[in-house]
Amino acid sequence: MADYVNIENYSKNGKLAISRRVFEKIATDATNNVTGAKVKSREVKNKKGISKVVFDLFKPIKIAFKSNGQVDVNIDITLSKGSNANEVCLKIQEEVSNALLAYTESVPFRINIKVAEVK
Repeated sequence: MADYVNIENYSKNGKLAISRRVFEKIATDATNNVTGAKVKSREVKNKKGISKVVFDLFKPIKIAFKSNGQVDVNIDITLSKGSNANEVCLKIQEEVSNALLAYTESVPFRINIKVAEVK
């Protein structure tokens, strides 16, 4: 499985390849710009409040490149108490969509939001 997606004829100047980590960064920044939510933290704290992670498989943003060229973006968020989940999730989808379109021009993508925590 490729760790990047190729964009042919990017801005009519040639080819461009964008890695999975770049998609994760774009989605993280766009999600954290929305009021009422943020990307779920990877931190795990013990009873004393000390962060201690020995082995962590949790990834709050998962990017999947499909064989048809589509990119699936799955985001786990922490929702602020009192926020409307539907409105916040829609705003996140719009923000991430706009950011991805600005950087990739024409890559087809699907954005899935999961409320993992409410704080």
